[in-house]
Amino acid sequence: MQKQIQSQTLERASTSKRVAGYLRERIEQGTIEPGERLNELALAGELGVSRSPIREALAQLAGEGLVRVVPYKGTFVTALSAERLQDLLDFRLALEQFAVRRALEHASPDEFQHFETLVDRIEACAKSADLVAAVDADLATHEYLIAMAGNALLGETYRSMLGELRLYIAQTSRHYENAADLATEHRALLAAMRAGKTEDAVALIAAHITHGFNRAIEETK
Repeated sequence: MQKQIQSQTLERASTSKRVAGYLRERIEQGTIEPGERLNELALAGELGVSRSPIREALAQLAGEGLVRVVPYKGTFVTALSAERLQDLLDFRLALEQFAVRRALEHASPDEFQHFETLVDRIEACAKSADLVAAVDADLATHEYLIAMAGNALLGETYRSMLGELRLYIAQTSRHYENAADLATEHRALLAAMRAGKTEDAVALIAAHITHGFNRAIEETK
């Protein structure tokens, strides 16, 4: 009996994880829009599961900041305000500018080579016009830049805001339509870092991050 209960618990956990992944992808792609209400019953019917894993999946997404639960009203996809976007911009700038400075203190040629491989992936996505993959490749490149700093706490802090970063991207996905620009900007950053031009690299990462954020902030006001 105990084994049966454990099996059912594991199966439900697996189902809720799959549901969370499905909803996360739709939110990040913008097919479920910011501010939209998520109906448990409708989702259960659409996905062919009970309401329990739906509820657990929504709780997981709430923990990631992708949705918010409003008592007596329901669960809604988070819509980032202009104020929150500004906070996110300031925080991201501080982290990534620090990461560039730290990375240049000890980054190896192999690390620069891997960074270039990630930029190549962005370029390949641009050529195939795969916007979703381009966004993933862009974020992977920034995560690796953080990792190059060699500071575990910095990495943990950065990952804690990835949910909101993806929400920002979902709200401003049209700014990613020319993914080739992303590759160009990252290559310029890489060149400055390889040349040991710290201040140039810091300025380039700041310009890259600020460009899209400022437009998003203005549009949200």
